[in-house]
Amino acid sequence: MFVSTTSGVASAQPIAESYHVVSTWDSVGPTPHFSGVDARLHKVFVSNLAAGTVTVLNSETGALISTIPLGGTVHTVAVDQQNQRVYVTDIQRGRLDVINARTDAVIAEIPVAAHLHGLVVSQRLHEAFVTDISLSKVYAIDIKNDKVIDPAGISVGPNPWGVSVNPRTKTLYVANTGIDPYAGTTHNSQSINAAGNSVSVINLRTMSVITTVTVGPHPWNVIADPQNGLVYVGVSAANEVAVLQHNRVVDDIPVGDSPHGVVIDYRNHTLLVNNSISDTVSVINTSSNEVTQTISVGTQPQGISVDQHTGEAYVVNQASATVTVLKPLRTLNQDA
Repeated sequence: MFVSTTSGVASAQPIAESYHVVSTWDSVGPTPHFSGVDARLHKVFVSNLAAGTVTVLNSETGALISTIPLGGTVHTVAVDQQNQRVYVTDIQRGRLDVINARTDAVIAEIPVAAHLHGLVVSQRLHEAFVTDISLSKVYAIDIKNDKVIDPAGISVGPNPWGVSVNPRTKTLYVANTGIDPYAGTTHNSQSINAAGNSVSVINLRTMSVITTVTVGPHPWNVIADPQNGLVYVGVSAANEVAVLQHNRVVDDIPVGDSPHGVVIDYRNHTLLVNNSISDTVSVINTSSNEVTQTISVGTQPQGISVDQHTGEAYVVNQASATVTVLKPLRTLNQDA
């Protein structure tokens, strides 16, 4: 494992944030895809897509803690720190796997639908939401009882991938990608639907789609920011991030090739975007919606997660089988 370090200058009143590569971890398992971090337990959970496992790493050192066998084809990872649980979507088996974050033991396998993909967990709502790329639906799961609330699900646009929630407004956002890897007769076959160009907006009080917003070709992931009310959508075929406000596009931010994973660093008011073909991460200031930095990482970055306590980001590079660790470096207030 290669580890390098960079030290920064701290200030009580930072005026800007930049990120620097401080570590590259290679003990992350085969085909690493997405990640989730538990800041309290100092753990990073990395899904190994084709291997059907989750690799658990020490978030401070990158040391391997354990490998959790799940089976199937595992994709998105979400961590519920309050309840010390980790949720992982299993595309092939159509399940939502639940892991005890402290013991790394699998404690539940919730059967949901055909091919689960995107995932978001809301501690405030006590619910998880998952997308099914083949059935073009989203499902709500009661995470207190590990049960699907409505087995019929909610129909959305074609082949939804990413999903995000604003718990303050009780609104769910679903990226309709139009790409289904499981449409053919073989594992590697896929269909591409040109109508995959939108975000479905769902009112969680009524569990119904209230509008569909066209954002551009093949949006992969989406994230809502409850702090400013904006929604950010990585539009993969347009190489940009669409910004939604009041359910309409108000800005398009150019980024690298094929934006994939997105995450918000709430402490530093930045959006981090993995550009899976450019092998870079775009850093966007969420106050100005401007790209402030582009960082080279590993090959084919997919998922990304942030430790909201430290601001460190964990970029999962699928093709190079590594995790790049980014650390924010504070700059001094000129008046300090």
